[in-house]
Amino acid sequence: MIELLMKLGPWIGMGIAAAWALIVHARSNAKVSDAKQQAQIDVAAAKAQQRVAEDNLTARKTADVQADADAAKTAATAAQERTNVENSQAILDDAAARDELIRMLHGSGEDNPGSGQGSAGADPGRR
Repeated sequence: MIELLMKLGPWIGMGIAAAWALIVHARSNAKVSDAKQQAQIDVAAAKAQQRVAEDNLTARKTADVQADADAAKTAATAAQERTNVENSQAILDDAAARDELIRMLHGSGEDNPGSGQGSAGADPGRR
């Protein structure tokens, strides 16, 4: 029996070593496969985050452009209103322009007697 074991012992040892090597190799392949799968998941998540970031950047750029357009429109409207007031005042003679400005600043004299008259209210001939 010992003689048989001595003859077959190295073969049995090599068989055990080969089986162990196959098990280790299979485990390594499984780990590599898991790592590849996890890397693909991470890459997909990173791409999704990149798309979200790009969409957010596009939305911010669009909002900035819209805000700039709104500000330009407001400035143009204010300039037009200022020009309209200046033009309407340029058409009037001095006395009418003064009366118009007083009416604009203090409201109608009919609604508020004595408004905008100041010391001129004491002297009706004075404007």
